Amino acid sequence: MTCELCGGDRPEFFLRSQDSDIMKCPGCGFMYREPYSGCAAACAACGDKCIDRLAEPGFLEARLRVDGRRAERIKRLTGGELSKLKVLELGAGLGCLASHLAAASGAYLGFEASPVFYGCLLDNFKNLAGRVENGPLPGPEHHGRFDLLVAVDVLQFAPKPLEFLRKATLSLAEGGKVYLEVPDESLLGLRAKVRKALGLYKGSPLHHGHINFFTPASLRRLLREAGLRAESLEQTSIAGDEDRLSLTLKRKLPAWVRALSLAARLTKADTLLGLGNTVCVCSRAG
Repeated sequence: MTCELCGGDRPEFFLRSQDSDIMKCPGCGFMYREPYSGCAAACAACGDKCIDRLAEPGFLEARLRVDGRRAERIKRLTGGELSKLKVLELGAGLGCLASHLAAASGAYLGFEASPVFYGCLLDNFKNLAGRVENGPLPGPEHHGRFDLLVAVDVLQFAPKPLEFLRKATLSLAEGGKVYLEVPDESLLGLRAKVRKALGLYKGSPLHHGHINFFTPASLRRLLREAGLRAESLEQTSIAGDEDRLSLTLKRKLPAWVRALSLAARLTKADTLLGLGNTVCVCSRAG
């Protein structure tokens, strides 16, 4: 058993979740699931039916609002103008962020590895037909073509994230940038307890498909090993976004939760405690 990031051979048990162990490397701090397998590869045969929520009233609209705000953040952090850029998105998912990026960018191409999510994307966003492909990564014909690579909530699902990121960045043109977003798992033990108390993920402490768990430190290590340099690395709030909270909790928010959300939005307390998402913009080192 070796660390999937630094290759260290003495990872330590951290916690138990969904019939697998979460291991932590004492050398680099990277955490990962053992056995090292997630849901993405077996999505077509998955019994979890996570896409059933598409039928819920207001679900897709809330996702579009969340990703509209995310698209504005991507625009702000990468220079403020997407209309002049060729944008590549990996992990296009249900197509909500893809629809915003495709509308705003000079040229757009997306990839989605799951055939189930890819089918949902085409069903809900007809305008993305021909602009999103069913696959994990672009081929050699796309190498050196793109000014901006976007990967939101992708690295936690990607087997061998270092190899994945190295292959992904082959598609960048000279001077191209990468926008990454992953959950900040600095307080993974605390987050696991909160999730379990709230009954998320069917009472299990962690998302069933995540196989990699990043802290800002281990994300920086990943970037260095992939030949990338972080231009900015910051935390963004989850608790301060009512749409995200309602999507996560799968119910209308009671008044006290909305009050806590407002407090998080005003104080950024959850980001200071490491309970948000890590957002990073990076470029090739040197």
